[in-house]
Amino acid sequence: MRANYPFNCWYVAATSDEVSDGLFTRRLLGKHVLLYRRASGELVAMEDRCVHRPHPLSTGRRDGDRVSCGYHGFTYDPDGTLVVVPSQENVPPGARVRTYPVREQAPFIWVWLGEPGAADLRQPPKLPWLGTGDWASSIHKAEIKANYLLLHEHYLDLTNVFHMHPEAVPPDLHRLPALDEVEVSERSVSYSRLTIATRPAAWEKDASGVAADAESPRLEEGVFVSPGLHVQRYVIDPHGERPLSMLRIQGFTPESEGVTHAFVRIARDYATDNPDITEYLRAMFSEMTVRDAAALEAMQVRIDEETEPRRNINVKADRAALRARRIARDMVDEESGYRTWA
Repeated sequence: MRANYPFNCWYVAATSDEVSDGLFTRRLLGKHVLLYRRASGELVAMEDRCVHRPHPLSTGRRDGDRVSCGYHGFTYDPDGTLVVVPSQENVPPGARVRTYPVREQAPFIWVWLGEPGAADLRQPPKLPWLGTGDWASSIHKAEIKANYLLLHEHYLDLTNVFHMHPEAVPPDLHRLPALDEVEVSERSVSYSRLTIATRPAAWEKDASGVAADAESPRLEEGVFVSPGLHVQRYVIDPHGERPLSMLRIQGFTPESEGVTHAFVRIARDYATDNPDITEYLRAMFSEMTVRDAAALEAMQVRIDEETEPRRNINVKADRAALRARRIARDMVDEESGYRTWA
C-alpha cells in the first residue's frame, strides 16, 4: 500500500538549533535521514545507513567533514561517496550513500526526499506573511501519532475552537461566520473570514494590552501552502490604525503514515521586545497543541481499527480541508506513474 504523502515536496527536517556539531537523525517520510554541519556550517543530509551493512551512520563519529560508521569504520565524504574501508586498501568503485538536497531558512531546515533532479526546480516555500517589520517568535516541536492530513484538516477548519479551546475565544463571539473566500491554486488552498466586533479574550488582553472594553473584529486567514507547510494569520482590529497580527507557521512532516513531526513557530508584530509575552504565548499554544494532538491521535486510532472503509459526512466548513486533501492525493497520484528514486 502506497503512502498518502508526496515525496516531491520540501519538508521541515529539523529546526536550526537541533543540528550543530554532532550527528542528528530523524525518520522522515519513512526514511532515516542523517543531518550534520560541515566545519563551514554548511548542512549535509544523507541516508542514515552504511552501504556495507544496515547500520545507522548516526551512531558513528565525525572525522572532520566526513562521517565514519561505528560498526566497521567505513567513512563517507559529505557527498555520500565511500572513501575509506579500514579493512582493505581499495574502495569499491561507485559505492556511496544517497544524499538529499537540504536548505536552511532559519529557524527551519528543509529537506527534499523526492526525485533528485526536481529539487532545483522548486525552492522551499518562502514566508512572505512576516512582511518586513520586526517580529518576535518562539518554536514548539511535537511528534503527533496521526496522519499529516489530519493535522492540515484540523487547522483548516477552526470551528472546533469553541469546543476544544473555549478559553481562547473572544467573549462576544459565539459562532464563526462562514468562510468569506476559499482560493485554490494547483498546489495550495487559502481561506479567510472576518468576525463581528468583540471584546478581547483574556489572552488577547494579556498579550497585546488591548483594553478590556475595546470592541473590534478579527481577521482569520489560513493557507495550505504545501503538504509540508501550513500558515495561519490572526489579526485583531484588521482595519484599525494599528492592526495586531499573529502568525502560526507550521511545518508538518510525516514520519510515517501514522506519525507526523510538527514544527510550530508562533510569531507576532506587537510587544516584540517583551520576552515574557513570548513565553506566555509559547506556553499557551504549546498546551493547545497538546490538546489538538490528543484529538487527532484518538481519530487515528479509530482509523487504524476500522476494518472496512467509512465515509465521513462533510459540511460547509470543510471546504478548504477537502481541497487540500485533494491536492495531496493528486500529487501522490502524479508521482506513482514514474517514481523510481526511492
